[in-house]
This record gives sequence, C-alpha cells and structure tokens, in this order.
Amino acid sequence: MAEFTYEALFAYLERIGFEDTSRSDFEKTFEHPTLGILLAFSMLEDTAVNRSVRDADITSTEFHLQQHGLLSGPLAGAAHRLSET
Repeated sequence: MAEFTYEALFAYLERIGFEDTSRSDFEKTFEHPTLGILLAFSMLEDTAVNRSVRDADITSTEFHLQQHGLLSGPLAGAAHRLSET
C-alpha cells in the first residue's frame, strides 16, 4: 500500500460526510454536521498535505470514527479502498 498522507486522509473525511472548516493552513479542522464530530490536525510543523500522517493523528481519528460507527477497521486501509472507487 502507498504511503498514507494527510491529503488522502482529508479526502477520505470529505467523502464520508465531513466538511473542511479550517480557518488557516496551520490547523486543519473537519466537522461532520449530522454527527457533531470535530477533528483537528495541527499543521504547525509542516503545512504540506502530501506528507505522512502522524501515528497520533491516525489513532485519534480511528477512535472517533469507530465510536460513531463510521469505521470498522484500520483507517489507512479504508481510505485506500475508498480512493479506488
């Protein structure tokens, strides 16, 4: 599987109903309007979205998506499968 980037993560979130509510390039925020989930990602170190997702961001995002029934397995695998459709 190819490297899991923030670009792929953000595209995946939008495909499953999240809206990008970011106010700057230094913090990316995504909100799911019907479920009330808010996910925030600090981009202070590097604003490039084509870099690898930090393990902490993967773990946190997986937890929130699983708690709300939006994910049943690993996040990277789900995003990769969705990008192939």
